[in-house]
Amino acid sequence: MAKTTKNTSRKGLPRPLLGEMLSFFFPIHYRVGMELETRMCQGRISRQQAAIIWMIESEVGGNGWMRRRIIEQHLKSWFETSNSHVSQLLRDLAKPPLSMVVQMENPASGREKVVALTPEGRAFFKTMIDAGLDFFTTQFEHVGEDEMRWGINYLALAFRPPEIDDKGRRQTPRLDPPPPRIRK
Repeated sequence: MAKTTKNTSRKGLPRPLLGEMLSFFFPIHYRVGMELETRMCQGRISRQQAAIIWMIESEVGGNGWMRRRIIEQHLKSWFETSNSHVSQLLRDLAKPPLSMVVQMENPASGREKVVALTPEGRAFFKTMIDAGLDFFTTQFEHVGEDEMRWGINYLALAFRPPEIDDKGRRQTPRLDPPPPRIRK
């Protein structure tokens, strides 16, 4: 492993370059990410409730059941929320006028609950996707298709788990050069 100095990271990337990434990333999270969440909530649910719906749909699918404990763990780390607050969020999502989730005792363990989306929850999830796509349509209207594809590939490379070969070595796929307009 490369030695870390004051001006380089463990991988040898210059710390000022990483600082540029940090100064770029934080505004993306707060300016773009928060606005995206607001649009996807559509004034009907909170950000935490949207995370619950998204989590269920993405982890187990619209017809699957998710362990409530997993929902609590994720919300605690993402939103610094308590189990009692998660209980309230789920109760509000379960009762009219929302009726987007249902909870029941886990058939495999009487001490645990599981949560699933209702037909209303699955329908709302689809409207969340549409609202997100509408937001991105305006947010990225100045970006070309090749640039968008390259950006998606870069982010996938940067944030997905590393691929490991049969001998346990990390395999980092090469990223094609960026489209001309975004090269420096």
